[in-house]
Amino acid sequence: MAKKRPNKVEREWMTKVASYGCIACEIDGLVKPAEIHHIRKHTGMGLRPSHFDILPLCPAHHRTSKISVHLGKKAFIEKYGTEQQLQQRVRERIEQWNEIVDIF
Repeated sequence: MAKKRPNKVEREWMTKVASYGCIACEIDGLVKPAEIHHIRKHTGMGLRPSHFDILPLCPAHHRTSKISVHLGKKAFIEKYGTEQQLQQRVRERIEQWNEIVDIF
């Protein structure tokens, strides 16, 4: 099954999430640009989950370091929490941004 390309609303959400920066680096007190990580929940390797179930992670925390979602998931969860916990944190922060923008 081919991966579905994101529609306009999904692309806008993905842009907001990516512009947030790496959530793991934020916890470490750093600011680094992020790429999108799709949270897989029983979808299998060939199927991509919703474009709304995503996290902003730098390349190291996403896929290249020993403490990353793809290479060191157990260590990642121990240090930063589950993907769902981090997703909730990102959603709350983006909602706060939107409230601040609406004020101005």
